[in-house]
Amino acid sequence: MDKNQNFFDPYNFTMQQHIPHNTNMPPQDMNPAIDNPINPAMYYEQQYMYYRYLTQLLEYKMKLKEWEKMNNSK
Repeated sequence: MDKNQNFFDPYNFTMQQHIPHNTNMPPQDMNPAIDNPINPAMYYEQQYMYYRYLTQLLEYKMKLKEWEKMNNSK
């Protein structure tokens, strides 16, 4: 994950919603499916993925230490 990536905070109402300007996209009024480009679910999904990454990393380190102890004891 990029550490400089900005995460959407649904509780920060002072944050400006910055939508990058892309000339290849049709105007907003032509695409009614994209009413709100910043979705609060995106924030929770990013946080969950980061939590999952950290837990997997910790689990890996714990199993690695167990394996090293087992091999050192032999």
